Amino acid sequence: MNPAFRARAGHAAPLALLALLAVVPAQAKSQGENVHRSDARCDACHTADATALHADPAAASRLLAPDLEARCAACHGDEGPSHATGIPPRPPPPSGLPLSDQGQITCATCHYMHGESNAFGDFVRIDNRRGGLCLTCHQLSELQ
Repeated sequence: MNPAFRARAGHAAPLALLALLAVVPAQAKSQGENVHRSDARCDACHTADATALHADPAAASRLLAPDLEARCAACHGDEGPSHATGIPPRPPPPSGLPLSDQGQITCATCHYMHGESNAFGDFVRIDNRRGGLCLTCHQLSELQ
């Protein structure tokens, strides 16, 4: 067999896999209990129980588990590329994209945590089909 052909043939399977992955949409994997349901256990993400959280809804955003991002990643970490979390935004996002108490980006900055709305898919807070969510904070030139 021609060595040049053999070298190209060795790349055929990985290239075919890449082509397949480009065509097949990603499937969200369900791992464990869905903590986003309204009847789920609040202490999966919060440091208080449902009674305390409902008594003071404004405090709920402050009463979060310190390892919340790791808890999100435990079920959602294999769903593809995402934005870095635990960092301050530049520039500050609009008020509809909440930050942590420390002013950092979290999963909840871009995604609804309690399934409030899924009008745009992936529970994103702003329609991102044409990059609207990303372009809220980033310039198009940054994303290319």
